[in-house]
Amino acid sequence: MPRPKKLPSSRQTQAERRKQTQDKVLESAVILFGERGYADTSLADIAKLADITVTPIYHYYGNKLELFTAVTEFYEGQLAGKINELAENEDFSAEQAWDIFLDVMQQPGFNRVVLIDATRVLGRERWPDTSVFKAVKALLNSSEHPIGAYFHQLFNSTEAEIVIRMVIAALAEAAIAMAEDSSFDARSLVHRILGMMGVDWRQENTLHTGKRLYPINGG
Repeated sequence: MPRPKKLPSSRQTQAERRKQTQDKVLESAVILFGERGYADTSLADIAKLADITVTPIYHYYGNKLELFTAVTEFYEGQLAGKINELAENEDFSAEQAWDIFLDVMQQPGFNRVVLIDATRVLGRERWPDTSVFKAVKALLNSSEHPIGAYFHQLFNSTEAEIVIRMVIAALAEAAIAMAEDSSFDARSLVHRILGMMGVDWRQENTLHTGKRLYPINGG
């Protein structure tokens, strides 16, 4: 007579419990660092919110600085993911890119962690190694994407690196300023800026500047 099959155990494995605890620590840290900032958040606060002791935090993340780095990378990953999604669409407009930028950067947690505290605590020199910088660089370095193809017509590799830094720095400073005034209509700003510059992204993959049309694909 065949033996009955064992029912799957409802008990968590040790690895699953560790992963769950590690995730709870990160989730709690994301909330508190985002609300209070780096200086006003302690590991004890994070442990209390996660309903654990401080010991697992040291085990999984080492110290407060390393945990804050993980939180920063979590927030940066949200924006990098949006940029990567945008890169898959060859017909996106400047307005769409601006909306995506605002949706992420105007989140209170992102603004506080990435734009304010991370710059002070982790330093600006880390920017080239961040997921956001790499996502923007990948988009602009892609000869297969209309934006990247046109970008390469304008700048060499050294110039491109500098321009990417300029763009990211400018957007970060703008986001900080906008966060200080929640009533400011930032979404209409891009229309005025593009109109002032005479620039318009069109679906037929051309860059309209003034009265001339420059094909993005080099055609």
